Amino acid sequence: MFDRFPEPVPDALHAVMARFRADERPHKIDLGVGVYRDDSGASPIMAAVREAELALFRTSR
Repeated sequence: MFDRFPEPVPDALHAVMARFRADERPHKIDLGVGVYRDDSGASPIMAAVREAELALFRTSR
């Protein structure tokens, strides 16, 4: 049944992710998938984003 479907086009992002995993440099930063984590596994929020959120909060009241 599945032989009727064409072979999917390879996803370029998967190739980027594979290259990241293969890179052995200890201080590499993964910017490919959009989720950034520090050494403890937390996703830090950039100071500029915090300031923008605060500005939006202040003007929405």
